Amino acid sequence: MTKVIYNNTPKRFSLRLINPYFIITDLFKYRELISSMTIRNFRSLYQASYLGVAWQVLLPLIMLSIFYFVFGVIMGGRFTNLGDESRLDFALALFVGLGIFNFVSINLGTAPSIIMSNQAYVKTLLFPLEVLSITNVLTTFLSLVINIILTLSVFFATKGMIHLSSIYVVFYLLCIFLISLGLSWWLSATAVFFRDIVAIVPPLTIILMFLCPIFYPASMVPQKIKWIVDGNPIAVIIENARGCMLYGTWPSLSSIVFLSIFSLSFAIMGYCFFMRSKDTFADFI
Repeated sequence: MTKVIYNNTPKRFSLRLINPYFIITDLFKYRELISSMTIRNFRSLYQASYLGVAWQVLLPLIMLSIFYFVFGVIMGGRFTNLGDESRLDFALALFVGLGIFNFVSINLGTAPSIIMSNQAYVKTLLFPLEVLSITNVLTTFLSLVINIILTLSVFFATKGMIHLSSIYVVFYLLCIFLISLGLSWWLSATAVFFRDIVAIVPPLTIILMFLCPIFYPASMVPQKIKWIVDGNPIAVIIENARGCMLYGTWPSLSSIVFLSIFSLSFAIMGYCFFMRSKDTFADFI
C-alpha cells in the first residue's frame, strides 16, 4: 500500500496558490486519500440498509414518479409552449433542475461544519484539511451523476433517442462541481471564524432556490429583472443543462465562456482563501 504523506506546513501567498496547474498537482498528491474517503463516505450513506447503494437509483426514480404525478398529472405544469410536451417531459425538466440545485444546496448546508466536525484533524494531525471539502463535494457529486444518467435513460426509453447536444452536460457538471467546491472551501473556512454562518446559509439557500429556474423556465422571467437569472451562474447551468438534455438546445458561446471563467475563478479563489486561513484554524477551535 502506498504511504500517503500529509503536509500541513504554512503556505504564504504566492502565484502557486492561484495557478490551476500547481493547485491540481498539489491536490494530486492526496489522490489516494481523496478516493478512499469519498468511497467510504458514499458507502456509509446506506451502509445499514438492506439495498445499500441501490437506493441511489431507487430514490431518484421514486422522486421522478412523484414529480410526474403531482406536478404533471395534478397541476398540469409546463416548461415550454410546445403542444407535444408530455407530463413526463415536464417531470424530467423539473427533475433535472432540482437535481442540480439539490447538489449545490447539500454542499451549502454541510460546508460550514466540515472543519468544526473534524477538529481532531486540525489539532492533532498533520492532515491536508483542504481535501475534506473535496471528498464532501465528490460524495454528493456521485449522486448527481447518477441522477443525470437516470434522466437520460428515461428520456431514451420514452423518446427512442438522445439529443447530440446532451454531450454538453459533462461541461455543466464540471462547472457546477467547481462552483460547489469553491463554495465549500469558502464557507468551511469562514465558519471557523464566524460561527453565525451556520444560521445564515439555510435562508440564503431558500432564496437562491427561487432565483433559479427550477419550477419555471427562464423565459417566464420578466425582461426587467431577467438580469438576475442571466447573471446567476447556477441558474444558467440549470437552464442550459435542461435545454441541451431535453430540448436539443445548443449552448451559446457567451454562456460557455462565462461559466468557464466564473467556475474556475471561483474555485481558485475559494482554494486560495482556505489555504491562507487554515494555519489559524487551531487558534479559533
